[in-house]
Order: sequence, then C-alpha cells, then structure tokens
Amino acid sequence: MGDRPLTIILPEALKAERPVPPAPTPVFAPKESQSQINHKLTKGQKQREKQDKSKNALLHRAQDVHQRRSQSEGHAAQSLGARIGSPWDTLKDLFTCDLAGPVSIAVHNKHPSKIIAVRAFNKEKAAIWLRVLQQTQHPNVIAAREIFKDHGTTYFIVDDLPLTLEHLVACDIFPSELQLASVLAQVLDGLSHLQEKGFEHQCLKCSNILLGQNGVIQIAALEHCVERQPNQSQTQTLRALADITMYLMQKYLKPDGVIGIDRTHWQSDPLEFLSATASVATIQDLREHPLITKHHWSAGTLIGLARLCLITTRTFITKPWFQNHS
Repeated sequence: MGDRPLTIILPEALKAERPVPPAPTPVFAPKESQSQINHKLTKGQKQREKQDKSKNALLHRAQDVHQRRSQSEGHAAQSLGARIGSPWDTLKDLFTCDLAGPVSIAVHNKHPSKIIAVRAFNKEKAAIWLRVLQQTQHPNVIAAREIFKDHGTTYFIVDDLPLTLEHLVACDIFPSELQLASVLAQVLDGLSHLQEKGFEHQCLKCSNILLGQNGVIQIAALEHCVERQPNQSQTQTLRALADITMYLMQKYLKPDGVIGIDRTHWQSDPLEFLSATASVATIQDLREHPLITKHHWSAGTLIGLARLCLITTRTFITKPWFQNHS
C-alpha cells in the first residue's frame, strides 16, 4: 500500500458489522399492447397467431431501440474529442487530493452546484489515457466526460468518485460476504472489459480502484495500462487480485507473499475464492466462482459501506483549500 498511507481511521469508527441484505431481483414480463387487450377474440387460433406476431414485432422493436442506443453510445465513446483550451476558464479549482492519482476537485465559476473532478496529465500519460478511453466503455472502468488540451497538458473531466478501496480497508468495519462479492464482481467485470479490448492494468491495487457513493466500483489510474496479447499470461493480474482480496478480508497481507487469511469468521466461498486466485488461469475463471455467481449482488449493496467510509476515513490532501473571498 506504499510507505505513506493515504487514509487514516478516525476514532469514531463503528465496531459492529452490519451486512446489507441483498435486494430482490426484479422480474419483468413483456406487456401486451392496448389493442391486444381490447380486441375481442373471434377466431381462436388465427387471433392467437396475430397476437404472437404483434408481440414479436414489439419485442424486435425494443431490441432494435436498445441496439441503436448501444451503438450510439459506443460511437460517442469512440469519437471522444478534446477541446483546445483550459478547463480553468470556466471551472474554479477548490483543492487537489489523491484518489487513484492526483485529482483536482472543482466547481463551475458561475454555477457552483455540482462537483467536477479533473485529472491532468503530460503528453505521454495522456496518450495512454486517450488510447484506452477510445477503446473502452464500461461502468466499472473510469470514463471521461470532457477532455481539454492546453499548453502540453491534457485535462480529463471524470465522474467524482470520492473513495477508493483503500478507504474501505482503512475503515474499521469488515464487508459482509455479499458486499465482498459486490466489490470483487465489479472489479472483475472492469478488468475483463479491459482485457477484451486488449489492455492490462499493471498497477492494480486498492488505491487505484475508485468507489462511488452509489456503490459503483471503477478501475482507474489508466496511465498504468499497457497493450496485451489475447493469450498472454494473467498471472500478474491474478496476484494483484489475491492481494486486494486479502486486504478486504483482513486488512493486511501475510508475510513472504503467502496467500491466506488469519481471521476465521469467513465462510468457505470467500476462502475458496482467495485460494482460487493462485490456482486458476484467467480472471474469467474467477467470475464463474460461486462467491460471485450465487449472490444477487449489486452496486447498491455497497452504499451504506461507502457512506461509513466517508465519515470514518480521510483522504490525503495534496493542495489545501484556500477560500477566495474576493
């Protein structure tokens, strides 16, 4: 985790674990059109055939709309361009902190009603970010809303996720099995997407994985991504996942690189998942592990835990807030 921890535990931290129960999975049934409901059956089988055709048409239409929307969003991600100019022409820089790398927290000059997160990079690192952003679009991988280029620096406007998994580790509370599954499943989904697009994250650790107040996990610090071959070994990523899992389960690593847990309250699935990080060949194998597949996990499962982390831990501030009273 580095020589200098980025988070500290406040004395007010709670001491009791309170797992959040899983939300029931909603089941939706296709609706018949109003004309089908009001139409009087007159010819038995012929009428049912007409209804089936109508339902199929509605279903195909819905699928086409979804497909067009997905294609449109993908095209928008591919064509993400950069504006020439500085974001600070319209934004007010409040402070800079360390969240998966330095990030400036800002608001709009004229309408300061929403927090803006700005990440700035030199030409070399910005080129890596641009290459990854142009190829990826996934809720568990950080994305840019806007990009600015000014005097050799590229600025990426990103979502404001105020926590990392390091905050979760620094918090006194341990995640429940369901919450652990939610964290790991989202991390695995983000990594899987990066791999599908031909990238490997070479600095995967708790401090480079963001956690939002809505429970969403995002792989960040894209400057550490490199291109990979389809059949390339995933040993480095799997080892990083083992370390992340141990931190989440017991808040420290065992000496000499040993993979294991000293705490005994965990059930078999989390323990077997941790063991699997040393025996499987791919992260896809981990995505199919019972810890991930048997739970009805969701990002919302982590909302309470994220809120607790905001209260009981602090983020390392690299540039303090100086209020301008002029």
